[in-house]
Amino acid sequence: MPAVPEAAMLPAERAASLVARHGSPLYVYDAPAVRAAYRALVAAFAYSPLDAHYAIVCNKNRYLVRALAELGAGVHASTPGDAHAALAAGIPADRIVYSGSNLDARDLDYVVGRGLRLNLDSVDQVGDVTGRGGLREVGLRLLVDDDERLDRIGVTRAELPEAVRRAREGGVRITGLHMYAGTNTRRVDRFLECFDRLLAASDALDALEFLDLGGGYGVSYRDGEAPLDVATLGREVAARMRALSAARGRAVRLLLEPGRILVAAAGTLLMRVVSVKHRGGRRYVGTDATVGNVAVESVYHPFHRVDALAARSPALDVPTQVCGNTTHSRDYLARECRLPALEKGDLLALRDVGAYGYAVSSHFLNRPRPAEVVLDGEAEHLTTRRETLDDLLDTQVGA
Repeated sequence: MPAVPEAAMLPAERAASLVARHGSPLYVYDAPAVRAAYRALVAAFAYSPLDAHYAIVCNKNRYLVRALAELGAGVHASTPGDAHAALAAGIPADRIVYSGSNLDARDLDYVVGRGLRLNLDSVDQVGDVTGRGGLREVGLRLLVDDDERLDRIGVTRAELPEAVRRAREGGVRITGLHMYAGTNTRRVDRFLECFDRLLAASDALDALEFLDLGGGYGVSYRDGEAPLDVATLGREVAARMRALSAARGRAVRLLLEPGRILVAAAGTLLMRVVSVKHRGGRRYVGTDATVGNVAVESVYHPFHRVDALAARSPALDVPTQVCGNTTHSRDYLARECRLPALEKGDLLALRDVGAYGYAVSSHFLNRPRPAEVVLDGEAEHLTTRRETLDDLLDTQVGA
């Protein structure tokens, strides 16, 4: 599981108080834990110049975005919605890096019109940019695995010269390369093999100003899993960047795009027990939450720990299924877990949901989404109201 700062372990009394005021289920985030994670990550990369851009796709909560911006973070966006959320949070346009895919004219109008920094992912898109004007510099996403597997996003090493040629002819400089090692990657060697390919490819850019290590910095959700060794990764990447800058005779900027690693452990989904059933040697604990409220293993890939707050006993040796409040056959929030004795009305905490929790929630199953609350020391901030049934129909028009 992610390394959870002491402050992020929500006490039972405070959890009950929050639910009494804001209802259940309820998302709760710990702002000091997010700040601590950011400081630790940036400190691991002892290199300058360095910019970190928070991957807002994993959680666009405005309070958290602003808290990170106060520490110096920009924002990484991959859709106009990401960028819109960043701008609404007060992030300056020149602190937003947009790395999208298959941008149409509307997307390009949005990005260029607002002065965002742009990374492109195909030779065609380079042509689209040079043909419309308004941009003088762009970056490219490199497909770092182009010789080993077929991925849809990025420019291959073989395509890079053509992209540079088209850009030059259109009066646009390609000033940097961007990469992506994969989602929730916990292997340092995977990042380094990708970064070494990025370094090698950067020889093709005379106007090189930055290299972007991308995101995907992994956390561990299960006991026994090792998280990404950020200290080793930072040390190795910093050494490579110093050598690159020395060879170029100028300081090349390093960009990072941390997301999950900053916010995952800081988020908890509180939910209330509404029923307990025993059958076939198993216990089925029904709650007032649903898989529509959060990304869980039964629907998506993440596993999340679940804890009972104010436990009545030690964990019982009974396989327990924590279930949602719909008849969907896969509405399980946790499976085969061990929990103490539980009664109707008890509170459960689904842990490590700060990344891709609320962000992946939806109106699937037609349950309104929970409220979001951010705790900042003793202060409590309601940042997203609880939805109503009317919100499920808000965008419908006509009879």
